[in-house]
Amino acid sequence: MKTLNGKVIFWLVKAIAKPEISSCVWSFPVVFLCFIISIPVLAASLQWRIEGVGGDLKENISIYLDALPIVDRLQLPVFKTRILKEVRHSLQAMGYYEPVITVHLPDPNTEVCIIAIVTGQPVIIRNVDILLQGDAVEDSAFSDLINILPLKKGAPLNHRVYEDAKNALNSLASVHGYFDAKMTEHKVSVYSGKKYADIRITLDSGCRYRFGDIQYVEMTARFKDILQSLVIIKQGDLYDAVMLGKVNHDIASTGYFHKIEVHPVKSDITNNEVPIAIHAMPRLRHEIKLGAGYATDEGPRASLHWDKHLVNSYGHSLSNVAHISKKKTSIASSYKIPDGNPLQKYYNLHLGYEQKIAEDTDSKLISAAIHRWNKRSFRNNEFWDYDIFFRVEQEDYTQGKQNGSTLLLIPGVSFMYHRLQGDSFNYHGNQQLVKFELSNKAWRSDVDFIKIWGRTQWLHTYFSKHRMIVRAEQGAILMIDHASEVPPSLRFFTGGDQSIRGFDYESISPKDKNGYLTGARYVTTASVEYAYSFLGKWWIATFIDSGTATNDYKDEWKVGAGVGIRWISFLGQIKLDIACAISEEDKPWRFHLTMGPML
Repeated sequence: MKTLNGKVIFWLVKAIAKPEISSCVWSFPVVFLCFIISIPVLAASLQWRIEGVGGDLKENISIYLDALPIVDRLQLPVFKTRILKEVRHSLQAMGYYEPVITVHLPDPNTEVCIIAIVTGQPVIIRNVDILLQGDAVEDSAFSDLINILPLKKGAPLNHRVYEDAKNALNSLASVHGYFDAKMTEHKVSVYSGKKYADIRITLDSGCRYRFGDIQYVEMTARFKDILQSLVIIKQGDLYDAVMLGKVNHDIASTGYFHKIEVHPVKSDITNNEVPIAIHAMPRLRHEIKLGAGYATDEGPRASLHWDKHLVNSYGHSLSNVAHISKKKTSIASSYKIPDGNPLQKYYNLHLGYEQKIAEDTDSKLISAAIHRWNKRSFRNNEFWDYDIFFRVEQEDYTQGKQNGSTLLLIPGVSFMYHRLQGDSFNYHGNQQLVKFELSNKAWRSDVDFIKIWGRTQWLHTYFSKHRMIVRAEQGAILMIDHASEVPPSLRFFTGGDQSIRGFDYESISPKDKNGYLTGARYVTTASVEYAYSFLGKWWIATFIDSGTATNDYKDEWKVGAGVGIRWISFLGQIKLDIACAISEEDKPWRFHLTMGPML
């Protein structure tokens, strides 16, 4: 509470008591000022109790009252007029121009002030005229915006909505390059007696500017070539700030640069063209990341990433990663060579080692591969990827009682379609993935086979709180009589967090006469999950999974069902499920903990 120091008040009273001062004409105002200032020392501030309204109206009134200085019950008569004024203004902002407002203390000794309100009928919008002048008349984005603005004939007047509409028009003008745009008219005419209002807004956009020369600031020729492959705007194109944002995003996504700036140089506008300056610092340092986590499929796990985002001025990059868990240990190195746009077309040279010890599998795999990636984004959230590859694998393994060693030369291709819409709370989307692999003794591979595998996932959210996830998987190995002809890394196993919950990781497959898992030629799984958002980022789910890994589809399908909880964290979705293997005689229960994206 803001009051004058007691010594200052004492000095003022003492000064007023002097005859030469007390006789002055201003002595009374000084005494009154001293009285008013000293009151807060004696009384506590009032608390407002707003009656007669709720929701947004009540919240808006509280905002206006919070702007008042601290008032106590003895000061209420002095501030009452201002209180009434602030409450009236807050109601007018929401379209109520003829309220009845009373301010009183129900008890002289209380510190609660009641503000009772009868709003009356709101002012209704009679006419809305939004007029465009200049090049914006031909810009469909403005007509689209005007059509969705909540300023509608017959709606209650709300000055906040009116201001938001003006801001939206000005913002669109700025985004689309109407740098000379101005509102030549904007007014709300309120006829309170008739309880209606007319709104008129006129925006003179002037001309729409275009992109001018693209300037690469302090950039060597080679780095400039990299940036040029990422820049999707051209001189003469209509200005669009959204496109500048995409250029900035694409440059950052390569990992090659930091301290990125993409902005118009308005001071150098010539012939209605605005130059665009691009500044980016090459990221030449090494980057090391440590990670740790847990999943029931693999148990505790740790990872080490060592990346060199920019090896040279041609845009080559190097990535090294090591993963360690109870069931799987891997080390891999990838060298990326762009072929044009580094986000869309590039070669990837891969070397890796993996050791897997899970169930009845003990495998050591050394691999080398070359990939040719082509990625396309048709909209901001829709992507097509395909990968043409050639892989060499040397695998030494023990699967149950079977020992073996194979050298395989495998050409192949994979396709993926991926689409997601919405934020963390409201996802819609689907993902399709198909992969073909081929091996033949004609090119010195140890085994002849064709492997085909595909997965589909669909996610849809209804009414923001109800979510369905459906997924299915199908795989087959052709040109072989038994799964034992190919190494374990190519056979099919299923079960676990990502396939059939209620079962251990890759514990479902045919078994040999000794009861050891052998792996399978075919795999089929399907899952349906329903989730409900019961508290913000928290969801509760129920699901059923089913499928098999088999050589002839004569085995009974495995079924798991259960319930779970999901938390949408800044790291992604964290899932905890408890599932029952209901197809088994003893119907065992199993917990599943995972973290990752929705699809």
